[in-house]
Amino acid sequence: MPDAHAQPIEIEAKFSVADAGALSKLAKPSIALPGYRFGVVSCKEMIDVYLDTPDHRLLRMGYQLRIRIAEGAWRATLKAREVGSDIGIYRRLEIEEPLADNLLPAKLGELPEAIVAALADIVATTAPLGVICVLEQVRQVREVTASTRGHKRAETAALATLSLDEMRIRQNIEEPVLARTYEIEVELAPGVDVAELQVLADRLIGEFSLTPSTESKLERALAILSRHPHDSPESWQGVRPEMHMGEACRIIWREQFMKLLLNEAGVRYSDNPEYVHDARVAIRRARAAARIYQSYFEPKTIRSYLRCLRKTARLLGAVRDLDVAIAKLERYQKKTRRKNKADLQATLNGWRARRTAAYTALLEWLDSEKYAGFVADFLTFCRTPGVGIVDMQPKPGEEVTPFQVRHVAPTMLLSNFARVRAYEVWFDQTEAVPVETLHRLRIECKYLRYNLEFMAGLLGAESANIIELLRKLQDDLGDLNDAVVSRQLLAADSAGDGRTIDRYERDQEKLIERLRHQLRGDFANFVAETNRLRLCSAIARI
Repeated sequence: MPDAHAQPIEIEAKFSVADAGALSKLAKPSIALPGYRFGVVSCKEMIDVYLDTPDHRLLRMGYQLRIRIAEGAWRATLKAREVGSDIGIYRRLEIEEPLADNLLPAKLGELPEAIVAALADIVATTAPLGVICVLEQVRQVREVTASTRGHKRAETAALATLSLDEMRIRQNIEEPVLARTYEIEVELAPGVDVAELQVLADRLIGEFSLTPSTESKLERALAILSRHPHDSPESWQGVRPEMHMGEACRIIWREQFMKLLLNEAGVRYSDNPEYVHDARVAIRRARAAARIYQSYFEPKTIRSYLRCLRKTARLLGAVRDLDVAIAKLERYQKKTRRKNKADLQATLNGWRARRTAAYTALLEWLDSEKYAGFVADFLTFCRTPGVGIVDMQPKPGEEVTPFQVRHVAPTMLLSNFARVRAYEVWFDQTEAVPVETLHRLRIECKYLRYNLEFMAGLLGAESANIIELLRKLQDDLGDLNDAVVSRQLLAADSAGDGRTIDRYERDQEKLIERLRHQLRGDFANFVAETNRLRLCSAIARI
């Protein structure tokens, strides 16, 4: 990404709201917020068309390319996102130029020169562009200034611009509205200290119970579109009961793959390990869906996609496992005596070197032409109903094989639960359950949870309680697995003083034993009669 300090910067606070009610409150002429004055509301409508390459190269590299159509004018805008605050304040590059021909560019080279130059190292000028999302916006705008008490309010320069946005989301310009969302933006005026925006954002959060947004409008819209099944009513999200199981898998793949792509820029450029974690979770869920539902596809149509998903998962997993192990050892190092810190440093250095190598291999794959082709092809596959599906519609006189979600998912979920509950034969014994067995239980829990989450929209409110109990069990199993991985890494390539390493290894052994004991209670709670009844009640809703 280009040096943000050498480019125009937009600084704004963003808040997501559930409905238009919050917008109405902030649009009232009588709005009161001590220390601030709000100007007259003006209203304008605009259409934002977001473009990208077939392999979503811009999105994956942290960019957004927007064509805004408002009041007869067309403007092209390039944005590069950087989150700068936990209260929803964004600092980001923004290049905006008029689009002379009032036509959507078909390739990168047709964009204004400033935007082409900014992307010169990212995308070729001949790269084709296509619409990935359309946002129709009704925006209410008012100026925010500082005010002082006294006989007369002091006239001051603008601090910020308050925008109240109602958005209608479309997949393409000609297609119907699929969802509506609402957002509040407070953009800092040029030359004003960002501290002023932080204070104003805090005041708005406290006075109007606003929630800072952690995603851009485009990111939210793409996530919503990824969960919207073909030919479904407006605002429908996720699996539908009458769906072919293959189409249910397709919508799950689409959602999880979009999550992977939305995290890629963070994987590339951020020091925050959560981007790798979230990308790995998304790819795991996509692969879990493949394992659960792949029999509803013609094998040859998905074989290459599954290979690429598997490779991506393996490379992300190698980085994530080392991130977890390094973080655990760093925490232990901070608590140990000063004279022992150096003993651990050699091991940490070795693990960091391995992490660098694993990360380099991951980036090589993400930058490869094969991965770009996979992204473009798999996105098309996930957006095209019917492709690769096994035709299971019965003909007159033929035996009917269940293939719709409402007929298959109930028994599938019960089977997943039974595979988890089967581990009672181990927990009923007095001796500790072997670590290797708990690893298998962890895998079974993972598939059950993913399947529950895939069907959560059909299971009703009770599914949240079921998933929460399962999550507690999974947390224990996950912590135990992390301790086992750390122990294995130590055994493979620990360096430094053996006594200090031995102490850390003993700590991992103690943690494993504590978790094995704790697991008994969490497992018992999850398979208890109360939860079994809850599960059956939820499944009956499908």
